[in-house]
Order: sequence, then structure tokens, then C-alpha cells
Amino acid sequence: MSIHRAVKMYDYHVWANRRVFNHLKQQPEKIFNNQIQGVFPSISAVLVHMYMVEMAWLETMKGNLYEAISQKIKQKTVELNGQPLEVVEAAFETLAEDFHRFLAGEEDLERVIEVEHPHYGRSKFALADIIHHLANHGTYHRGHISAMSHQQGEKGASTDYIFFVEE
Repeated sequence: MSIHRAVKMYDYHVWANRRVFNHLKQQPEKIFNNQIQGVFPSISAVLVHMYMVEMAWLETMKGNLYEAISQKIKQKTVELNGQPLEVVEAAFETLAEDFHRFLAGEEDLERVIEVEHPHYGRSKFALADIIHHLANHGTYHRGHISAMSHQQGEKGASTDYIFFVEE
């Protein structure tokens, strides 16, 4: 049985996030919460944002409504803001497990869902497209984390897809 390309993309996303966390653990602890000038005020803020977006899309794919998802995001943001790297990493691992359970139980990743958003209106998305969006979103922000590491005199983590497929 072949693996759906969307699942492979999500697996890459998780692999790349793990590489970033492992790399950050080797850096001076202060760079995680250091306030710097950029798109985000800290590496921690980037990771919390990435987590919230991924959680929101998983909840959306599960069929939860915007209001319930917004409440969950607010609660989880309060829980994660200011936490050490290990706590944020554990939240990502739990979310990846939840995501993998969802994917394992989904028979048709090409299934289209309809989403209602108070600002963007009604939209339709294939589940596979949402998963590809998450991987793309993660790549974009892992680039921010790399740039923010460089701003603080450290190197970024290599998360190129080509190295994922080699493993």
C-alpha cells in the first residue's frame, strides 16, 4: 500500500520541526526567548504561532467550528507563551500524534470540507491541500527561525525536504 503524498508531506513537516527543536537545544538557551527585531519578537513566538495554526487546521479538519477553535487557541496560547523550549516541543509532539491519529482514521484525504470563517467567509478545501498548506507554512516559519538564529550569532537548522527523503 502506498502512502498518500499529503501524509508524506506532513511527515516531512514533523521531521523538520524536530530538527529545529533538536538544533535549538544545542544553542544557548537565551536565543529561544530573546527579543529581537523581526517579523516575530522571538523564536518562541514563531513556534507558538506555528503550533496554533496547525492546531486550528486539525480542529477544522475534524469538523469543529470557528468559535470553539478560537477558544482552544486562546487557552493554548496562554499555556505556551513564555514556556521553555522543552514544553513547547512536547506540545508539538502531542499535536503530531493527534494529527497522525486523524490521518490514520481518514479514508479519503482528497475529501473536500467546507469551512466558515467570520472574516474570510465560506471556503472549500481538500484535506490534502490543507496538509500541504501546513507543510508550506511550517517551511516559511522555519526560515524565520533560521534567520532569527543568525541574527543572534548562531546557525539555523537544515530542514531541506531532499534530506528528509534520503532518510
